[in-house]
Amino acid sequence: MEGDEIKMTTEAKRATKEVISGPPGPGLPFSTAIAYGDLVFVSGLVGRDPVTRQIAIGDVRAQTAQALANIQAQLERAGSSLDRVLKATVFLTDMRLFGRMNEAYVAAFSTDPPARSCVAVTALPDEQAVVEIEVIATRR
Repeated sequence: MEGDEIKMTTEAKRATKEVISGPPGPGLPFSTAIAYGDLVFVSGLVGRDPVTRQIAIGDVRAQTAQALANIQAQLERAGSSLDRVLKATVFLTDMRLFGRMNEAYVAAFSTDPPARSCVAVTALPDEQAVVEIEVIATRR
């Protein structure tokens, strides 16, 4: 056990912050995805289509599916995937949307789902968005 602790400490000292995706737009002071060693942190993403730049058409299920597709794209850039997500945080503008959000969420995380928190917020930066999701994943 002691040898494992020493190895982990040595690896942690060698880890450096790696920007996977920079700011999502001008004047936004955060990166979309950052890796640190084997961990990948993806900022909260909404269900915006990356090509059309429009919020997904439909209800919270469509927005959730698109948000998770956007997260998957960021994780792939970092050498990870949805099946390596350790923790997810879901932000909903209305907790009455929880069941329908969960339907799309379960489709993405059908086996061995990550730990998750879901919180209600009064609003999201994009007025049309009703759900935002952030994750922490591993590359291994």
